[in-house]
Amino acid sequence: MRKPLYRLQVHDETLKFTGYVVVDSLVNGLSAGGLRMRQGLPEREVGRLARAMTHKFAAARIPLGGAKSGIDADPRRPDKAQVIARFGELLQPILSSIYLVGEDMGTIKADILNLYRAAGLNPVAVAKRKMSAKGFTVDLPDDFDMFSDESNLEEIMTGFGIAECAEEACGRLGIQLAGATVSIQGFGTVGAGTAQFLVQKGATIVAVADINGTIYRPEGIPVEHLLKARDELGAINRAVLEFDYTKMPREDWLAVDAQILIPAAIADAIHKDNVRRISSKLVIEAANIPVTAEAEKHLQKMNVALIPDFIANAGAACGLGLILSGQCKFDPHEVLQEVAQRIRTATARVLEMSHSKKILPRKAAEKIAEEELAKIKQRF
Repeated sequence: MRKPLYRLQVHDETLKFTGYVVVDSLVNGLSAGGLRMRQGLPEREVGRLARAMTHKFAAARIPLGGAKSGIDADPRRPDKAQVIARFGELLQPILSSIYLVGEDMGTIKADILNLYRAAGLNPVAVAKRKMSAKGFTVDLPDDFDMFSDESNLEEIMTGFGIAECAEEACGRLGIQLAGATVSIQGFGTVGAGTAQFLVQKGATIVAVADINGTIYRPEGIPVEHLLKARDELGAINRAVLEFDYTKMPREDWLAVDAQILIPAAIADAIHKDNVRRISSKLVIEAANIPVTAEAEKHLQKMNVALIPDFIANAGAACGLGLILSGQCKFDPHEVLQEVAQRIRTATARVLEMSHSKKILPRKAAEKIAEEELAKIKQRF
């Protein structure tokens, strides 16, 4: 198996945290991937996520390499801002040269802005400088703030892309998305955005799980109420909810009566010990690596279709990659249209290859991504 290009581990004795960066690949001298923060985060998980980012960009035909960073610390600790800032200071050499950072589990836009400010950098200016050296024109001003409340690009494009993936997969599996029932694990940036776009397409969200349990309502959850009741990390305040629902344990989100399951929270959420509880027809990996390899084999035996993470949740990576690589102008309509087309194409290819070659969906997706990566490296 191909090894990553760089592995970096940093420590801070004063703030008591360990952080990691894994750069899996470089294209045009750049890589990109989010910052994950959770207690007990191992370097191995960061490495798996970095490889997934390589495949995510490649499958979407974006000329960027894959990377990931992580902090082994509780994202709810009171000095989180100090930890993030210190991490940014320690990472300054690679942030200024080869690595672009976005959100991931346990971090939000404000955290990424804090990290870059501590490093004294503007990520757009760094990307433009690197891409200009390769002859690309990036349609963004140097002072553009990709993490501002006004732009909100990452939240919009991730949820949008997952909904497009769901619609394409449903169409090929004979499921009508309008009226289909959906259960979502996680209601942070990814889960909440996905729910909103699925509702716009007519789907019914029947269950949402967060750190405190599962909210179940078979007739449909009013998503707009959950949006008002959630905190920045996706925890829902039950005290302010104004509708009836059934309280269930948080692990029961995958056992409810729903046609589509969307894990949008933690890694390895679906595993050998709970996979047989699933009765759904389609699993869409909105989170990164939320299904173990063993569980994926069981899902295939159970005739449950699966769309891998780096295909389904590529919206933000694809959209920002299109802009930063000069493939799209900074026009929201143009970018979203291109994101939809690329994610739908990749989704269709995965389902077709998995079926025709009788291989696991992730193996099919990885094969497609590696083929596209080889083409990208030839061109760039």
